[in-house]
Amino acid sequence: FCICIFIVHNFLIKMNHKSGENKIAKLISRYEDMLNNNTQSFFDTHEFEDIADHYIEKGLLGEAMGSMEMATTQYPFSANFLIKKAQILTILERLPEAEITLDKAETLEPSNPDLHIAKGSILSKKRKHQEALQHFHKAQKLSENPIDVYPFIAFEYQCLGRFQDAIKYLESFLNNEPEDDIAIFNIAYCFERLDAYNDAIDFFKKLIEKSPYCEIIWYQLGLFYNKIKDYKQAIIALDYAILIDECFTAGYHEKARSLTQLGKTKEAINTYLLTFAFENATGYTYLKIGLCYKELSIYKQAIRYFTKACHEDPQLSEAWMEIGLCYEATGSIEEALYNINKAVNLSPDDLEYLYIQTKIHYKTGLYNEAELGYKKLIKLGCESPTIWMEYAHLMKKLNETKKAISILKRGLKQNKNHSELLARLGAYLFLEGQEDLAHKYLRLANSINPEIKTHLFKHIPALKNNDTFKKLLNLK
Repeated sequence: FCICIFIVHNFLIKMNHKSGENKIAKLISRYEDMLNNNTQSFFDTHEFEDIADHYIEKGLLGEAMGSMEMATTQYPFSANFLIKKAQILTILERLPEAEITLDKAETLEPSNPDLHIAKGSILSKKRKHQEALQHFHKAQKLSENPIDVYPFIAFEYQCLGRFQDAIKYLESFLNNEPEDDIAIFNIAYCFERLDAYNDAIDFFKKLIEKSPYCEIIWYQLGLFYNKIKDYKQAIIALDYAILIDECFTAGYHEKARSLTQLGKTKEAINTYLLTFAFENATGYTYLKIGLCYKELSIYKQAIRYFTKACHEDPQLSEAWMEIGLCYEATGSIEEALYNINKAVNLSPDDLEYLYIQTKIHYKTGLYNEAELGYKKLIKLGCESPTIWMEYAHLMKKLNETKKAISILKRGLKQNKNHSELLARLGAYLFLEGQEDLAHKYLRLANSINPEIKTHLFKHIPALKNNDTFKKLLNLK
């Protein structure tokens, strides 16, 4: 029964939309025939506005401007066409011309709310958000439908970081216009910036009561359920979004993500594959499918889809990296390194990629390359204790214990009183014969973490049987 309601509702929407399109198409045809035949025809003010809006939506701003020039000729004392012309100039970033045009419009109709909206929009583009707000509030007072100005006011509050104020205006607007896509996305953004996920869920659930057949609302509800990790409810919401519009591919992608979180990886793969019926395959989609197969440890299929991702988008560094990781998991180190190097070359400043590459270099005995990797990680600002310890361990392995000691001291400057760094430094100093200094660092490490000896002996097993070293640790 519910499905039948959805089908009938969608059919009526399509019919109404088609009827409106036919009306505009006839209007545009009559207007363009006039231009092509160099004749004169009469158009009322609303028709001229529809013509301009049509061209603006199509991105044909020159044609939109031409229609306003003709409208101004037929209606020389109409402020509306000057305002529309200024709006087009604003889109074209010709702000000084737009301001001059609005000044002319103001002499004709100073209390026109659209005039203040246009002025506010220019000030907004200039990042003068407080001044823009003043004009939008004027427009609100002058307008017969003040609620239409609310999205403009809300946007300025967003720009000022006043998200709660923005939400207040967007809520009021959406209660009257519940299917406005831009307002829906903006209020979702505000809730997200405030980390107000439960408030967002409550709001969208109430909005669904006003407009139960809007896929965007269901989609946003699903997104926020995902953010609070209620993946089952997210899937229910996303299923409704897809039911309303089977071509709504964003819903499939988010549903697949929810299924992955629930461990339903095979279902997630099938959900991603459904998107291919409605959109061209993208590198991103192939990447996500590959990640699902990797999660299932089906590496051959994972590599297949990651490779498809690279063919679709050769710059997609994550796909190259994942191919490398799959090859590493199957023991094909040479292929792993080739693909990991490709990923690092595409994203040379990605610390995670660089770290993975460095670890593989170390694992395969390419110690010089590994050393260069650790140096670059540190140069790029990586301050993790693990990096310093691994780098020092590499130097010790190369019998450069003094250099390892220097590296650990640098690491301690970035990570003061880190127990494992202190313990390793103490151990390396002991190996270099500096027992007094070693005792100082080992005692400090032990005071911070009495269990540090366990980590230390795992790292250097030979020390476990060294009585002198055990005395330094006060273990004997």
